[in-house]
Parts: sequence; C-alpha cells; structure tokens
Amino acid sequence: MRYQDGRVCNSVIHTLTRDSENDRQRIDQTSLLDMSLRFNPDVLVVGEMRGAEANAAQEAARTGVAVLTTIHSNSCEATYRRMVSLCKRAVDMSDETLMGYVTEAYPIVVFCKQLENKSRRVMEIMECEILPDGSRNFRPLFQYAITENRVENGKFIISGQHGVVQGISRSLQKRFLENGMPQDTLQKILRIGGDSQ
Repeated sequence: MRYQDGRVCNSVIHTLTRDSENDRQRIDQTSLLDMSLRFNPDVLVVGEMRGAEANAAQEAARTGVAVLTTIHSNSCEATYRRMVSLCKRAVDMSDETLMGYVTEAYPIVVFCKQLENKSRRVMEIMECEILPDGSRNFRPLFQYAITENRVENGKFIISGQHGVVQGISRSLQKRFLENGMPQDTLQKILRIGGDSQ
C-alpha cells in the first residue's frame, strides 16, 4: 500500500511457516529469518523460539537488527541458557561460544510468569552487561516484589509492586545511542532507572 506520492504507508511484512512433505516447498522459521534480512528490516519479530530458529534469530540480532521474540524459561538468567540449548539444535558450538552470542544478541530479557492466582506479571527485567574482559554481568533492572501471598476461601490472593533495582549500564546506553535511540528517550530511561557506572 502506498500514499499518493508513492511513499510506502505500511512497511510491515508478515510471513508464515509452511510444512510440506517436499523439502523444496517447506518453509520454516529459519528460512524466513534468513530471507527477512534481505529486506533490511528495522525490527524482526519471531513469534516464539522453540527450536533451531533460535540460532538464526540470534545471528540476525547480532547484525544490528532489533529482534523481539518469546521463549519459555524459568527466569531471566535461565532464558540465556535455554537459548543456548535451542541454538545447539542448529549448530555444533561450545556452550561458552553460544552464550557469548546470545548475550550479545539480546542484552535485555523480560521475564513474565503466571502466578498461582492465574494473573501474569512481569517479574523481572534484566540486562546482561558484557564487560571489557568478555565476562558477563547479569544486572537486574526492575523486579516485581510479592508483598502478599495467601489463600482465602480457596483462592490465591497475591499482591506486590514493581521496583527499580538499578539503571542500565554505560555500555548499553552507548549501544542504544549508536543504534538510533534519541537522546531525550535515553534520558527518560535514565530518570526512571538511574544512571549506572
């Protein structure tokens, strides 16, 4: 769809996988991710990583494309280990190498959980800071603190609040700016979470 002057007014491309007995007609998430990079996207959204497509997604993210996806895991830190195990379905690399790749690809992880009362909460937002010596520092940025957890008349009553733990690292601030985040947007983030050293 285009405006009268020829500009594209919808630059979103939706793709779907297709299974087939014929290998040449089969389209999987890995193929779609590889193909999508030809369009020079600003953002790629992978519905859910459940297999070898995790490797293609982290490769795309390490080219500078923002990749948003979901994955099942038990915590923010466990998310990186789960990504590594999924990447290993596609490539034979050491866990250490793949951990380096996925932490570079996804510097921020958001962990959501369904609580006993069936409500869903963002439990933690975490940054994985890559230090100059190559080691990793897991930095919790925000956490949900449960302040009440009880059963009343057979129903779970759970309440709590979100709180700031620490601000984003200087290296992530630099990465945001280098990838086009406006300075005023970064300043808003820093006012919420604080400026970390």
